[in-house]
Amino acid sequence: MASNNREIEIKFKIQNPQQIREKISKEGKLVGKAFEKTIRFDTQTKSLESSGKFLRVRSGFSNTITFKRKVENKEFREREELELEISDLEKMRQIIKNLGFDKELIMDKYREKWNFKDVEIVIDTLPMGTYIEIEGNEQSIKETAKTIGLNLENKILETYWEIWKDFAKENKIQSENITFEAIKKTNYKDAGT
Repeated sequence: MASNNREIEIKFKIQNPQQIREKISKEGKLVGKAFEKTIRFDTQTKSLESSGKFLRVRSGFSNTITFKRKVENKEFREREELELEISDLEKMRQIIKNLGFDKELIMDKYREKWNFKDVEIVIDTLPMGTYIEIEGNEQSIKETAKTIGLNLENKILETYWEIWKDFAKENKIQSENITFEAIKKTNYKDAGT
């Protein structure tokens, strides 16, 4: 639900997705569920990441290419976001690699999307746990978090990539990729797969 090419969101780690779903379903509508695979691109020296930029292709609800750039915001995660649908993800991947963005990182997740009043809510199951993201304008995000029983003091502004980096280090996982395959090699059981 990015407006004017801006994405404003916060996320929370949740232990009780079914309880959250029940609260959302009272006033919200399930859009759908999908397995999403994201391929994030950078140079070998991580020039995009170091300048606060992000380039990806993703399959799931549709095939898309997305560019994001960080926007300063202390209270919410805010980014400029440009996204469009593509018909051939593999060809786009090859184009991006041939332009010099040949470092690839993979992320797997199961995502369900909800429309809730004037925000979009997603519940994501990743190898390191289950998270909820609320996207919309700042006031609507705050009201929604309160309505569904989430404490804003527990909000997370980090990306899944940043969360994974800490999680992988803690659990001695060598992979930079956020995949269920990487997690199978450990004893970690929180992802609910």
